[in-house]
Amino acid sequence: MMGTMREIRYEEFGGPEVLTLHEDAPESVPGPGELLVRVEMIGLNPLDGKIRDGSSGRARHLQLPAGTGRELVGTVLGGGEGLDECELAARGVAPGTVVFGMRNLEDARGTAADLVAIAADDVAPVPLEALPDQLPQYAGLALAGLTALAAIEDAGELQAGADVLIHGGSGGVGQLLVQIALQKGARRVWATGRAQNAERIRALGAEPIPYDQVDWRQTIQQATGGRGVDLVLDTHYFTTFEPSFDVLAEGGRIVVLPSLADLAPARERGVDARIPRIVSGRERLDRLVALQRSGHCDVEVSEVLPLASIAEGQRRLHEGHTRGKIVVDLRGGRGE
Repeated sequence: MMGTMREIRYEEFGGPEVLTLHEDAPESVPGPGELLVRVEMIGLNPLDGKIRDGSSGRARHLQLPAGTGRELVGTVLGGGEGLDECELAARGVAPGTVVFGMRNLEDARGTAADLVAIAADDVAPVPLEALPDQLPQYAGLALAGLTALAAIEDAGELQAGADVLIHGGSGGVGQLLVQIALQKGARRVWATGRAQNAERIRALGAEPIPYDQVDWRQTIQQATGGRGVDLVLDTHYFTTFEPSFDVLAEGGRIVVLPSLADLAPARERGVDARIPRIVSGRERLDRLVALQRSGHCDVEVSEVLPLASIAEGQRRLHEGHTRGKIVVDLRGGRGE
């Protein structure tokens, strides 16, 4: 007989208040090629709120009621059809293995539940030396890390020696953009953020631009002698996209992270502007582990909330100015 579990769901699109904790949801069952994972923690992301309120393109074909959340860290309990114990061991995800990951673009199911079924290719093992202290960091690594890789390598085509400007350098994605850009060989990296976050940005290796105190465009023009930067990585878009055209060097490129960003103004100006497409899967998750272990993917977790407070966490992300990542811990309600 199927048991029950806790799960966060919503019956209609709307604000964080539509999220409801169900204590008796049916337990997840893994399908072919899927793992059954006991969720320990999940990372919250602005995308969660955009899907929940219907503003994201990923909400167009979503069937309600729906779950929330895209990424997780948890413990493998078993596998579905095609994943017996030998196959799980060969993949390095035998029962008892702690894994992290993110649902692929085609998988609309949430992760805010005690148990989830997730494609085996969408998770990777967490290094033993990271357990248990770094569970919150791995809960928030997958989506931000995969986004950063897609922005820098795929859309940005960052070359060694490039000068880079990052808008939103203290956010969850922004902090990883700084670190990975430097790891890829960027010559200089500037990152905008509030003055109170300048030290964090500097500690990551970038030159902070406190946008609440100075004009970031003037700062870049002065710092580069009027040349501008080779690459702009823009996590904000609405107030920074078009103004960034003025600080691009000849042949420079701008990458904007919101998937529904309007690139028409850039095309009209002859500016190379792109939107990254996240590539999920085991190979890139393993790369994130390697970057984390080498010190180039340090995830700052600003707050850890209980499952019952997930709506508050999504509300804070919507309001903006959140530093690092907000993580939700599901273990407390299970007595762990």
